[in-house]
Amino acid sequence: MRLRRVPIGRIAAIIAIGVGIFAIARESKRPHWRALSPGLEFTTVSGEPYCRRGSSHVAVLRIDPQRVDLRVLHYTRQPEREPLSLLEWRKRSGALAAFNAGQYYTDFSYMGLLVSNGETVSRRIHPGFRAALVAAPTLGGRGARVLDLERDTLDARRPGWREVAQSFMLFDREGALRVRKSDQVANRTVVAEDRRGRIVVAVTEGGYTLWELARLLRDGPLDLSHAMSMDGGYEAELCVQSGGFRYASFGRWEGDREAGTGTSVPLPAVIVVQAP
Repeated sequence: MRLRRVPIGRIAAIIAIGVGIFAIARESKRPHWRALSPGLEFTTVSGEPYCRRGSSHVAVLRIDPQRVDLRVLHYTRQPEREPLSLLEWRKRSGALAAFNAGQYYTDFSYMGLLVSNGETVSRRIHPGFRAALVAAPTLGGRGARVLDLERDTLDARRPGWREVAQSFMLFDREGALRVRKSDQVANRTVVAEDRRGRIVVAVTEGGYTLWELARLLRDGPLDLSHAMSMDGGYEAELCVQSGGFRYASFGRWEGDREAGTGTSVPLPAVIVVQAP
């Protein structure tokens, strides 16, 4: 019986090409970070297939809390005692970046615990909000975390942090989604920790449901450990200015015909990112 020769070389070449294609595809999905200043990086990621309206891009800031400071600002601690637009907040503070804080009522009072520079602005912990962005330990040094209040403690009388902004969990360290499915579509702001303890801020340019955005960020290339959601809609904003780099997103997608524009939305509270 005549044996057929197996083209080992050709098979090896095909396998090598396949491995190369896989590696290229995987590399193309990894974020390409731009260093803005020591401890601060910026990138954008695609939100496909979850984006429902407008641009699918998600702007992402990655912050090393040991090298960059996070601060909570509130309008009642400003001379005019009036909410400012995000551009005005960033310009006034001289920050590298600014983004919207958590949710608030129609009278601009904050929903939950809010601490700014060691001074408590809003004292009541919201019972339904089980997350908090905290920064600047009261015992000294630098640092910031996203707390899951199902497992981390936060005392409103002695929070242990000079900066606190409470909101709700998006997904936890076990990967469980902590929001319900809904058809409500809006621009979103998310603050997370990655698996190296860095703070990651993600602001969508288009509209997403919370549940689908949670899946996108949990399963995406940012290597996130857990995440919380800040306010959404027109209030989901991000402004970055560092050296020659500029970026801004203002809670509105192309084709949105509702009155108003994100650049003029008054924000009673914001988080700013500052060089030490």
